[in-house]
Amino acid sequence: MPKPNEGWLVLSSQLPASEAISTAFVLAFSDDRLLLTNLIDRGWDIAGGHVEPGELAEEAARREVYEETGATLGPLHLLGYQRLRLLAPKPEGYRYPYPDSYQIFYWSHVESMNEKFAPTEEAQGCALFAPAEAVNISWVKSNYGLYEAALAAATH
Repeated sequence: MPKPNEGWLVLSSQLPASEAISTAFVLAFSDDRLLLTNLIDRGWDIAGGHVEPGELAEEAARREVYEETGATLGPLHLLGYQRLRLLAPKPEGYRYPYPDSYQIFYWSHVESMNEKFAPTEEAQGCALFAPAEAVNISWVKSNYGLYEAALAAATH
């Protein structure tokens, strides 16, 4: 994201305006184990990515999870969103809503996983992490409140 910028994480059951949503991610669980993808450029991360033109956030989330992990999901439950605001003039070629865009976060249960996930240009693997392991993953450390809320929802 271009700088300067600022962001706010909001736990909510209401989606922001669909035209301002740029990405969608899923904290997906099998029992209490968190599904993560091993991205080539970021390491272990939750699955998700860009919403394509004409695509709903939920459709993008399901597509990205499948592409990055081979998993299919049960119902998606909105956990919240991160509101991102650029504080500088719109950069040339910037393809996201300006000045505000939103990253959507869902939680879900894993329905099935492709046993033979084939690495892609983006993801080199995937795994399920028990809570004691997940808390040592950089993404979870940086987003612990979001992880904790999703884990509580998924296991109750």
